Amino acid sequence: MSLMSILAKGGWTMIFVGITLFVGLYFAIERFIYYRRSQTPTDDLLKRVYAWLKEKSPEQALKEIRDYDTPITRVMAKGILSENKEAMNASAAVELQSLEKGLGVVASMGSIAPMLGFFGTVLGMIKAFMQIEILGGGVNPSRLAGGIWEALVTTAAGLAVGIIFLLIYNALSDRMNSILRDINRVISEITSIME
Repeated sequence: MSLMSILAKGGWTMIFVGITLFVGLYFAIERFIYYRRSQTPTDDLLKRVYAWLKEKSPEQALKEIRDYDTPITRVMAKGILSENKEAMNASAAVELQSLEKGLGVVASMGSIAPMLGFFGTVLGMIKAFMQIEILGGGVNPSRLAGGIWEALVTTAAGLAVGIIFLLIYNALSDRMNSILRDINRVISEITSIME
């Protein structure tokens, strides 16, 4: 029996489990790409910027970061141009919103999929008990099999999708937190130079 034929036994609830899978994957892939593009050689860049700022050459410091368009360099540029910690913090808050965008959807799909699986389980058991009622208690196990198949398949599919998105969400959160740590370090370093 093929995987598709097994999944088809889950009934129409599997359509919704599949939708959660594709929606979650779309946002997860988009976030992975965004975080990858947000990577910055922070240590090396910060050393060069720090050196120029100590020599009172903010124009040169800005030239060092102009090749990068990442959350970290945008916060750096804001600090260099404004010479104001509050402006950097405001810029960091804007970048945080961009970093968090879509993560909630990934988490939601990871939570919704198991619930849909359990919903399919209930529907499958209802079908099985309806067969018992129709047969008046003279139960033939093969008549119950369809409902039980549906119950088990939807549960397994929903849990599998939920587990996948739990792992993806944690990986994305780690990447986001790494970028946030670098942003906070940049704010601290540039603020110390300006004081």
